[in-house]
Amino acid sequence: MTGYRIIAEGRVETARLGLFHLQTEPVRPTDRKVLYLGGSSHDLRLKRGFLDTEITRQAHVASFEPRGLGRSDQPAGAWTMADYAKDALAYLDAIGWDSAFVIGESFGGMTALHLAVLAPKRVEALALLSATAGGDGGSSYDISEFLEMPRDEAIERWMILQNCTLAELKANDRNAFDRLKAARLETDRQFYDPSVASGGYARLLKARRDHDAWEALNTIACPVLVMAGLLDDQAPQLAQRNMAHRLRCAEFLEFPGGHGFGFASPEPMEILCKLWFQLHEVTI
Repeated sequence: MTGYRIIAEGRVETARLGLFHLQTEPVRPTDRKVLYLGGSSHDLRLKRGFLDTEITRQAHVASFEPRGLGRSDQPAGAWTMADYAKDALAYLDAIGWDSAFVIGESFGGMTALHLAVLAPKRVEALALLSATAGGDGGSSYDISEFLEMPRDEAIERWMILQNCTLAELKANDRNAFDRLKAARLETDRQFYDPSVASGGYARLLKARRDHDAWEALNTIACPVLVMAGLLDDQAPQLAQRNMAHRLRCAEFLEFPGGHGFGFASPEPMEILCKLWFQLHEVTI
């Protein structure tokens, strides 16, 4: 028994654009609501690790593919991080949620920061996983350069960037490293159509490259958990620490693992639930 059920999966029309989304509800009744904003490759055909976690067992969870990815729309014109925040706000309106706890992973964490600045009353608390604020505090690695490389080379470099221990694995056990790379290349192949082929992914990465929420961080008043993977070189530890220090009400937590640590083991989401719901005086 999973402890949750999917109650919606498909397109939803918002006031701004059509988005492909997924919603779950826990088996045990609760009024807690969590919006999960995924990373720069958040295609719900491929990125479903958040489902089998403590979050879906303890809260209603909603997530969507951002503009440019998967089955969501690709509006005309240049896109900015402000557009992604406005899309998230329009999505909350479309599904009838007045407010939510917000988890933002990587690119989704960048979006979450802009959402918290744009609509502070709609964000009860933030969890930022493998994300940075940009600007003077430090930025995540510009992964748009990988689009210009041969896929084999790009994936190999990206894997090591996201988990620095893989450089040692590559040197000492090439067969094991190549098995991991083959799996990553297959996921990349599935992601390519439509997100990369359409140009939507490149446009998303352009908005990501210009991300800068640094000056606005001290206006965010809700509780924030900044959660970092110790082996992650894509979202530098120093930049994540800087972000936590500048936020008004933040706690900085470190976990073993690389860029995808949040859903690689049960512990991060179990700790997140405990801290969030204790902060809000909810018994779990």
